[in-house]
Amino acid sequence: MHTLTPQRRREIARKAGLARWAKTSAETGGNFAAELRWLSRHRQKYLGQWVALDGSRLVAAGSSARKVYLAARRAGVKVPFVEQVQRPDELPFGGW
Repeated sequence: MHTLTPQRRREIARKAGLARWAKTSAETGGNFAAELRWLSRHRQKYLGQWVALDGSRLVAAGSSARKVYLAARRAGVKVPFVEQVQRPDELPFGGW
């Protein structure tokens, strides 16, 4: 059985559009409380958009996850929390 390194897990998560989960527990303290609070407070303003957060700070927003992620990286955020803002009652697409 092969074990992925933390760096490889982050790379796979980013490529799969799961950058939100790409941070290691050492980088976040094991939770995303500040990011989730931000989403809860600003959800209506950013519905349908992709956002990049660094803690409780909005770094970038737009219609493309890739562009938002790259903008956050250019802004100096090492591993941004990237999420598409959805209504609270909407379930994310989980596959077939």
